[in-house]
Amino acid sequence: MPSSKISIRLRRARRLLGREAEIDKMLKELHASYLKDNEHDEGDLIYYRINYRLADTFGMTREEAERLHSGYHVGNPRHISQGFCEKCGSMVTIIPVIYGIQESDMERMKAAEMQGRLIIGDMATVRQGSKVAMFGCKECRTLLSKYGTL
Repeated sequence: MPSSKISIRLRRARRLLGREAEIDKMLKELHASYLKDNEHDEGDLIYYRINYRLADTFGMTREEAERLHSGYHVGNPRHISQGFCEKCGSMVTIIPVIYGIQESDMERMKAAEMQGRLIIGDMATVRQGSKVAMFGCKECRTLLSKYGTL
């Protein structure tokens, strides 16, 4: 969809909500808070977290929040972190490794893993004092501990 159509829909949605300034301010604050000093790292988990916060705060549907957030990115392109994967031998998109998922979230997290948005980490590797990878390769799912450990 051309950016002009997205902008028109965005303006229309904001007008309907009558809270354009509040929504714009919150989008800027959420991005500043979640991305801190790394504006080039808005992965899917952060993107969806911002959508959920918008929906919750302004009482809108997830679809409306996603539409507004996508409209924000027309003028502020979203960037995803990349890293070098030794196994793939190239630069790849890195995705988070999630450890300790509650049973109630397992179905949703497994669906996200199947879509390549995250990796479900093995809790057996998490022990007192041990380091586990925070990120993995989106392509081959290799854990990339050189980009951060817990």
